[in-house]
Amino acid sequence: MKKINFFLSIKFILAFCSIVYELVLAQALSAFLENTVLRYSITIGLYLFCIGIGALLAERKLFKDSIKTLLWVEVLLTFFGGFSLAWFFLMDALSFSRILFLLGSHFLIITIGILTGFEVPLLIERVSRERRNFEGIVLAFDYTGAFAGSVMFAFVFYPKIGLVPTALFAGMLNAVCGVILFLERARSQKVTLRSSFACFGLQSFLLAVIVFCLMHTAEINTYLIRLYLS
Repeated sequence: MKKINFFLSIKFILAFCSIVYELVLAQALSAFLENTVLRYSITIGLYLFCIGIGALLAERKLFKDSIKTLLWVEVLLTFFGGFSLAWFFLMDALSFSRILFLLGSHFLIITIGILTGFEVPLLIERVSRERRNFEGIVLAFDYTGAFAGSVMFAFVFYPKIGLVPTALFAGMLNAVCGVILFLERARSQKVTLRSSFACFGLQSFLLAVIVFCLMHTAEINTYLIRLYLS
């Protein structure tokens, strides 16, 4: 039961991070392209659609080592989600046309959605090894995590912290989950660090970069705002 609780807690945090990424993107799109209702509607709708696509794309062959697959998914989510606003400001600084900016920003939305869709079947498969018929519980933790992320974004992250620190914080949580999943895999399956060295090393590197950025949030925020206004 301890293992099941562990994976359910991980699913809660991962769902929390994913919805926060999308809300950050929706709010950023509102700032860059205006029309808040349209940006939120398209972002959340496209995100949910891509979760379904991701779940469909999660083929059985990926379940042979579901945790290893999940580790790579978390690396990609940390990269695209945690640094999502950096991509926005980069595209704006490079004077992308409106069409290219829309394509680039929606590529991020789609990528995060599809990767999030991979998480659910992979974790369901792993939990099913410990106990059958637990799919509903996994989904319940997934939806609860998404709800918690939405509430935190509305009442804490956006009004009190700001978009850049919020994206970085969610990325840090994502990266920490990736590191913990690796350590759990190494402990339970008796695998060595060498077996997933590239994945673990990259996740640890991204975590270190994000922590460094969080320590210099004020400077980064000031720089990005100047970049936006110039």
